[in-house]
Amino acid sequence: MDRPLPTLRASLDDFLAELATLQYRHAAGLAPELPLRELYEDSPEIASPEAFAAATEAVPKAQAKGDSLGVRRLRLLRDFIATQVEEALAAPDAEAVAQLEARARLPVDDQTLSFGEALGQLPHEPNRGRRALLESATGGFLWDNRGRYGARREAAFRVTEKLRAPSYVALREDVSGIELNKLAEAAEQTLRLTEDAYRDVLGYALKKVEPLLRPLPSGNARRHDLQAATQVPWMSGFFRREDGLPAVIRWLGEWGFHPSAEGRIRMDDEERPGKASRPFTAAVRIPGEVRLVFQKRAGMDALGSLLHEYGHALHHAHVSEQLPLELRRLGDASVTEAFAILLERLLTDEEWLKRYLRLPSATARDATRMAAFQGLTVLRRHCAKLSYELSLYTRGPSPDRADEYADAQRRALFVEPHPGFFLFDVDPQLYVTRYLRAWALETRLTAHLTGRFNEDWWRNPTAGRWLQGLFARGGTDDAEALASEISGKGLTLPEAGDRLVALLNR
Repeated sequence: MDRPLPTLRASLDDFLAELATLQYRHAAGLAPELPLRELYEDSPEIASPEAFAAATEAVPKAQAKGDSLGVRRLRLLRDFIATQVEEALAAPDAEAVAQLEARARLPVDDQTLSFGEALGQLPHEPNRGRRALLESATGGFLWDNRGRYGARREAAFRVTEKLRAPSYVALREDVSGIELNKLAEAAEQTLRLTEDAYRDVLGYALKKVEPLLRPLPSGNARRHDLQAATQVPWMSGFFRREDGLPAVIRWLGEWGFHPSAEGRIRMDDEERPGKASRPFTAAVRIPGEVRLVFQKRAGMDALGSLLHEYGHALHHAHVSEQLPLELRRLGDASVTEAFAILLERLLTDEEWLKRYLRLPSATARDATRMAAFQGLTVLRRHCAKLSYELSLYTRGPSPDRADEYADAQRRALFVEPHPGFFLFDVDPQLYVTRYLRAWALETRLTAHLTGRFNEDWWRNPTAGRWLQGLFARGGTDDAEALASEISGKGLTLPEAGDRLVALLNR
């Protein structure tokens, strides 16, 4: 390949459109297969070590010229290429995992469920005995097939060799620019600072689910109990299935956003077998074709997930068409995750709940506290995942890692996890780091919006236009640069924990 970067740039947009379409069709229940190998075989330039080397060599040349935009584009390309080399290596195993999960039939009581059905039912099952059966069935399936899931994780070590990096962790640190040890220390600090507040509300939430449930170490609560508690089932009557989407659409319209971004966001809310239980966004073309996929469900968690994915969709659908390809199509995922979390955190705003779900004041106050508990649970879970995943990608996916996974989650959540999830509950390319940085950036965004546009910034069209301006910049800024721009300070993960604790104690 004589000119690897021009060749890659020429096909990048079409490749990402095809990849997003495949992922959309599979997760939406429209196609049982996920034919990734064929896609990568048809686009060898996308996963090219030669292109990675060319981008690496071009960075210092762009720096010498003072071309900051060119440097940014090249760094985004390096991250993208390294990811695609890994994904191409993992494609056979990723296909096999998709087929395995699609074809699995798990016996639960007198039923036989697909893997996806069992996972989807687990958090919503009110009967503790049946929840235990669902957890045992899914965790047992994952443990029995740990070799296949482990093979998918082994691609991390193969890409390290192919790109001649000293280690996988070093490779991800290099291409992302994230100081992993520093972030891991911040995650540990966040766990320490939020522990007391989390345990207090955890005890309350578990009792609401089962009066005799207690957290570890004195109790016997399991992860499935926490999953049920974070659904806040005792408030489900205030978060009805038919109310969530109309409330979000009404809010966006009043705020000045077209709910479909003038047709660029296409909603898929049809019920169909095999459809993912949680919402997701597929950016087929940016900004022209963004698919928002969800099933209408009752509950606070369902509304929070919808708001989260709407944040992604609105971001992608408002990126400027005038941006260079890399800035339009690629970027620091921490930024789009921060926009998604920003919208999800509306559930912690009592006035938003009263206005758009018409909740009584006392109910809205209780709901905001439980939404903050949901958020803190997810934050602590991911703080624990970072140290575990750094170990996983250093030592490899052997069964020994199952104990590490369980120990880390037990320490963070004070419930007993199923060790079978140790290779399933893992994000490729250390994506957990993007989530953690996103929580830190969302804290900065909320402080800026509140300080500049008041507590009800979500009603102020000027705030909406300011946010659209950030959306339009696509991948121009990474999370650290954006945080510094809007606050004069960098990212500080413990502050995200402090904010959630303050909401709990409000």
